[in-house]
Amino acid sequence: MLKVAVFSGGRGSNTLVKELVKDETLRLSLIVNAYDDGKSTGEIRDFFNMLGPSDIRKNQENLMSPNFENYKIWSEIFKYRFPEDIEHEQCVHILSSFVDGNSNRIDNIMINDSNLECLIKKLLSQFLTSLEIYEKVQGREFNFSDCSLSNCLYAGAYEILDKDFNKTINLFNLLLHVRGDVVPTNLENKKLVGIRENGIICYDEAEIVELRSSDRIKDIFLIDEYLDKELIESKFTTTREKMDYLSRIQSYVYGTPEAIQTINNADIIIYAPGTQHSSLFPSYMTMGIPEAIYSNTKALKVFICNIGEDYETPDYTASEFLTSAYRYLTRNAKLKLPLSDFIHVALVNTSRSDTKEEIRYVENDFPKLEKLPINIVYGNYESPTDLGKHDAVSTVATIKDIYYNRFFKELTYEIKVG
Repeated sequence: MLKVAVFSGGRGSNTLVKELVKDETLRLSLIVNAYDDGKSTGEIRDFFNMLGPSDIRKNQENLMSPNFENYKIWSEIFKYRFPEDIEHEQCVHILSSFVDGNSNRIDNIMINDSNLECLIKKLLSQFLTSLEIYEKVQGREFNFSDCSLSNCLYAGAYEILDKDFNKTINLFNLLLHVRGDVVPTNLENKKLVGIRENGIICYDEAEIVELRSSDRIKDIFLIDEYLDKELIESKFTTTREKMDYLSRIQSYVYGTPEAIQTINNADIIIYAPGTQHSSLFPSYMTMGIPEAIYSNTKALKVFICNIGEDYETPDYTASEFLTSAYRYLTRNAKLKLPLSDFIHVALVNTSRSDTKEEIRYVENDFPKLEKLPINIVYGNYESPTDLGKHDAVSTVATIKDIYYNRFFKELTYEIKVG
């Protein structure tokens, strides 16, 4: 069975992961960071002082086996979000009624398995108990608007499991019968910030994702605590001053043993498509992870280039996706390591549809691509039914073909030499 390690973000790699997990000849591990702080995940991080469970949860959902008994219930739980206009007391009442046994529903979700009902009650009970204390400390109420129910369950589990994020992830890996593993890049509770080329600071991960701008992101940093925007803007006026300050206060995080081992053991390492600065680049610059990729000389290392532009990568060319990934992979490296030791093959899409006007395709700058010391495999990797996104079937098939062609060439060479 081939071991496949995928650097995954939130939604960008959905179709790819769902296709990979269908293949019973593959053992799939998704390597994910947890810096997400948008919407209810931001509230969870603020009150419970933990990493964000959102992207971890999304990837676990992708690996969830549809054949286990409680698949339907968990699917409903993962999809459920409290209404945007819900009042705090109303939400607490809904959760408390379920925990106290006054109802076997959480709003409109029926929990009809007694063991699962008992477990969820325990998680939500701890969530509510801890939240009451943290609200007193914060001096404000938790904002349940558009809150993901599963985030509440993760927070409750995190509290029960000695505030161990890794144990929390492993618990849900087991509960959800995931086919493979979801592995966190690191466990340090750092905050992700960025700065654009025009000097505008993105003060959290949510701003990196949500800020609609044609100005490129110049750099990203991990820091211990969120910055005081008013103070920073009053003290630093130029881009250079802001960059210098962020560089000085940045933190470094270290890859978990599980992430390092996953990379060390992989037969194929895939850099999935997705949002780069908010989801993927932070994983690449985790201490220990680039070294593990570099040291695994037996693995095929495949980079899947984005098909369309987004606000994080405006006007990026295909070669820039590759060189930017390389920049963050080598950012904290003590030695100058070549691109070809991190990426062997890049899949670059060449299709162009004129039926969906809002798609801005990534430009293929062929002269620069051809100068890179890696193999570029051009092809139509775009989904015919979901334009702007990858056709997972053809993409996965291409990766497997490349791997097996490489494997058999090496095997033939060894036989001849022997």
